[in-house]
Amino acid sequence: MSSFIITQAIDFLASIIIGTDVFTHVKGAVDRWGQKQIDNASKTAGVKQELVVLGVNLTESLTNLAIELAVTYLKAQPGNLGQGTPNKPSTGG
Repeated sequence: MSSFIITQAIDFLASIIIGTDVFTHVKGAVDRWGQKQIDNASKTAGVKQELVVLGVNLTESLTNLAIELAVTYLKAQPGNLGQGTPNKPSTGG
């Protein structure tokens, strides 16, 4: 019973900290590589390589989202006339 509670707690915390989809992918990678009949160092290297690819894809997706949000935000600013460029601050002159 205690291992059930521990796995549920880890699953809950990891889902909050890194997200459910990412943690599910990580668990899958660890499980797949853990079943291979190779040494532990190769298993670890394989998991890390797979997760590097995940990290690159995730970073690219988050970057694209951040750009789209910034463009939408700037277009919505009053006085911006929807041009997608920020208001220039006054130079005081």
